[in-house]
Amino acid sequence: MNTTYDRGPAPLVLGAYLRSLRLAKGLTLTSAATTIRSSAAKLSRMETGQGAQQRRDVSTLARAYGVTDCSTIVGALRLAGQQSRAPKRGAGTIHDDAEGWVDRLHACEHHASAICVYASVTIPRIVQAPEYSVAQLPSQLPRIPVHTVLPDNQSQEVTVLLDGATLLRTLGNPQATAAQMAHLQRLGTSPHGPRILVVPFQAGVIAPPGTLHRFQLHGQELFAEETWSALYTTGPDSQPARQRLAAGLAAAKGPEASAALLDIAYARSEEAEWHRRQAPAERAELFAFHATRLGPPLSAVPTLLALAIYPCIAGNRTR
Repeated sequence: MNTTYDRGPAPLVLGAYLRSLRLAKGLTLTSAATTIRSSAAKLSRMETGQGAQQRRDVSTLARAYGVTDCSTIVGALRLAGQQSRAPKRGAGTIHDDAEGWVDRLHACEHHASAICVYASVTIPRIVQAPEYSVAQLPSQLPRIPVHTVLPDNQSQEVTVLLDGATLLRTLGNPQATAAQMAHLQRLGTSPHGPRILVVPFQAGVIAPPGTLHRFQLHGQELFAEETWSALYTTGPDSQPARQRLAAGLAAAKGPEASAALLDIAYARSEEAEWHRRQAPAERAELFAFHATRLGPPLSAVPTLLALAIYPCIAGNRTR
């Protein structure tokens, strides 16, 4: 439940981004505030989305934190420009597809007191194992590191909803998928780990097209729909995202049943990896069989035809 005025998603996202950049540089509130000739209290209000975020201050802070490329600064200034001047009201929807949008989403993950994430395509970043490889969206290394949940995490309340289809995708690497399933099992059984729940196919729930996040940031509820960009909503604008997340939570299996489904997914990935390792040997045996029993394999036919035809062509040329 919101305990502060809904000023829209822009101040929350931009504030989390500025705080992450400051912490990455190792600066205190007091030292960073001097760059905009202000106080630590004002900068703190900017970082929590409760104070005015002037475009000039945002630009100055971004450069002081090491952001030098213009496109990323412009992306941050777009968020500052979408904020309402009314102190108790703000636009309920923003679409962040500018340079640095992944960093801003990472920042929300870092500073949220509670996270609920619903994934239908890949395993969410916050619970990914090191072996689990997915295509990286950013074209360059992020300034803000990816936020991952550890088994002994006590600073955040984390719930992860996995669509049943997610457990069936190996992304071409069954070994990494098996390691990922084992990692989810460890997280799910740890005393302070996240709740990991599986939404089965039979539930008939329409999963989000990418990854749906719900953050609790400084007393406000912020939704983010992540695909190839991020769509942030708060207040009435977030009702569709809220309903989709509620449907997933209502249809999800409990922790014990979800753990059993993870066991099945792990066994399936292990079996797929075993078959992958056996495949080269099986192909070699099949090639040898064709060579000794049935003549040359089909892949060798074009080469043999060329060797047979070439002498005739060469003879005609010498005449």
